[in-house]
Amino acid sequence: MDYTCQVMPKVVDHQLYRQELLEKATPLFLRYGFEGLTTRELARHLAISTGTLYHYFASKDKLFEALARHWMEQDMSWVRASFEALPDRRQRLQGVAAFLSEHRDKFNTQNRLVLQFCQFQQQRGIDMTYFWNEIYASWENLTRDTLELRSQFAVDLICQVIDGVFLQWIQGSQSPDLVSFFERLSHWLPIIDQAESLST
Repeated sequence: MDYTCQVMPKVVDHQLYRQELLEKATPLFLRYGFEGLTTRELARHLAISTGTLYHYFASKDKLFEALARHWMEQDMSWVRASFEALPDRRQRLQGVAAFLSEHRDKFNTQNRLVLQFCQFQQQRGIDMTYFWNEIYASWENLTRDTLELRSQFAVDLICQVIDGVFLQWIQGSQSPDLVSFFERLSHWLPIIDQAESLST
């Protein structure tokens, strides 16, 4: 009888491995930027072949889009967990200032990279509207749920305020006193939300 030991093929959880590649790619994009890495260099840093990389992501562009979504999903889970611990809408609104300030560097780095990626794509004639719409819709839903807002106007208002803070940071500008700003907003936003929800 032949008792030769046969090596079984390695079973790969493709979804898990895809997530691992995204995690490993994060520090590379943070260090080199989107344009600073070719697909070949990215594969080399990840210690895989370009063929393997293309098996999981159609291109470096698609990998970065997946990475931006991965960051967003992580951030949304983190934001949800942080704010659910606060008992009411007013405290959650007031808590936005401290949360943004505490994690300014993280948001600044991620937002800067995503903006650079989108600008690069647009220079190549690629419309990134679908990408921004997807991101905005996800954060919009989280904002509505977390802050218990009923009107679309109130949701848009708070999202635009936070986007404005992010843009100021990217430009190197000093944002206003966020604690004071969100303290006042925590008073007015529920009033605005109620008025708008009644008028629609």
